[in-house]
Amino acid sequence: MVAAALALAGGASAQVVARHVQDGELAVAPTGKPYVAYIRSSKLRIASRAANGRWLTQQAGSVTPGAALVAFEAGKLGPVAVILAPESRGLVVVQGRRRTQLAAGLPAGVSLGWPGLKLDSRGLPVIAYTRWRQSTHESVLVLARIDKRGRVNVRNVTSGGFPKSFVAPPAAPLFVGGRVHVVESYGADGAVGTIEWHPRKHGWAGQYIDGGVGDYPVGPLLAATGAGGTVYAAWTEALLGTGELPVTLAVHGRSIQSNFVLNRALTTGLAVTRAGPEVAANEWLSADELGLPGSAVSWAGSVVGHGRRVELDGWLADLAAAPRGARDLLLAGPAGLSWFRSPRPPQIRVSVEAAATGTGAVVVSGRVRGGSGGNVAIVRERPGSPRETVGTARLGADGSFSLVDRPSARPLLYRAIYTDAASGIPYAALLRQPVT
Repeated sequence: MVAAALALAGGASAQVVARHVQDGELAVAPTGKPYVAYIRSSKLRIASRAANGRWLTQQAGSVTPGAALVAFEAGKLGPVAVILAPESRGLVVVQGRRRTQLAAGLPAGVSLGWPGLKLDSRGLPVIAYTRWRQSTHESVLVLARIDKRGRVNVRNVTSGGFPKSFVAPPAAPLFVGGRVHVVESYGADGAVGTIEWHPRKHGWAGQYIDGGVGDYPVGPLLAATGAGGTVYAAWTEALLGTGELPVTLAVHGRSIQSNFVLNRALTTGLAVTRAGPEVAANEWLSADELGLPGSAVSWAGSVVGHGRRVELDGWLADLAAAPRGARDLLLAGPAGLSWFRSPRPPQIRVSVEAAATGTGAVVVSGRVRGGSGGNVAIVRERPGSPRETVGTARLGADGSFSLVDRPSARPLLYRAIYTDAASGIPYAALLRQPVT
């Protein structure tokens, strides 16, 4: 079944899964079958790719307006989604026709951190989340398991309000040697820390896998287990003093190490492959950075791993490892959410630069590394405005390209897009310094 799924998916170009949708979650079942979950019109929808290559979408129930899809996995019993209630005041776990309410009836001033989800070997959900009190900044880390009858078993991992955090700490469960571990990240009083908790006798013990100067985590914390029980965790944290939001990748194997892999990006995915971990994140340039009004943003998705950063066109919603070394990507663009499967890791790199001349023209140039000929599309961008296609430039023998543009409005950005003929993946480079 795995080979058949890969054969059907291999070589597929961009497949639009959800039109006019700009965010979602991706999961790959043990058979290699991809699933995509998203919310539209206050409905949770789950799409699956059929044997004929078409995507079939089913409604998985209504969600409260303002609720968010925050975790998604697929296992032996099918896909499982976790919905965070408005104002982070509750969790709903959706598995087939079953909806399980977690953390209902919270006291005033208590909210939940971004939760994490893993499925055990039977396909049953394990959810980790924190309860956080705004007035005291105290937190409680909670682990919930749902059995095949829908019964919920809840355990507190931490007590005494530890760790205190300026925001509700995100958390994620994972399996190490068949046992559940939980990773959580927090920030308080100018210091940040990330702890891996593991069961010990009748309680839990914690091991710091990252710590230092900082402010607080932003968005989800993602965790996964690799070969030999090595633990990987990735997340974004805020450094308000520098204005940066670095993406951290922590590794706990025989030793512990953590590094910033991007300086300013929002983390959306973590895939553990035979070659090691790969992190999906989204860098951006905002309208105010160009001196333009409003809060619009131009996104640049990135996959970082094995000492290499590959940029993609648009918002990279998720990344997953597929069987036999393949990669699945979920990208949001003008058409909506699109799914891609590549038989190998994303590896084509595009660079772009722009030089204004004294005559009002702009020379846009760059290079594509790892491509196999073809063209590069050049577009103008101003955050908050529709893109404008400048034209296409033919790649030279060395992968270089060049094009002359005469824009009517400045400041602006340029983006070079190279679409891989084999996978349909739009590799790209967004100019980081606007042309003024």
